[in-house]
Amino acid sequence: MEKMKDAPVPEGEEPKSVVEIVEEVLKTEVKQSTFLRNVGLQSSRNKSGKATTEVAAHVRDLEQKLERSELQAEVMQEELEAIKMKAEESEAARDK
Repeated sequence: MEKMKDAPVPEGEEPKSVVEIVEEVLKTEVKQSTFLRNVGLQSSRNKSGKATTEVAAHVRDLEQKLERSELQAEVMQEELEAIKMKAEESEAARDK
C-alpha cells in the first residue's frame, strides 16, 4: 500500500486517495471484501452507477404498477356504481 501511495501520478490524473488504495489492495487479496462498505468508506465510483440505474428502473416499474392499479380501481368503481344503479332500478320496478 505504501508503494502505491508513493507511486508517481501521471499528468492530468489525481493521486489516489487512501480509501481507493485500500480498496484496490483488498480487491486483489479478497474476492468479495465488505470491509470498506462495513466501515462506511465504500468508494462512490464502485457500482454506484449500476445501483442508481437499477433503483431508477425499479421506481419506474413500481410507478407503472401503481398507475395500472389506480386505473383498475377506477374501472371497478364505475362498474360498482353501474351495478348499484341497476339494483336500485330493479327495486323501484318491483315496488311498483
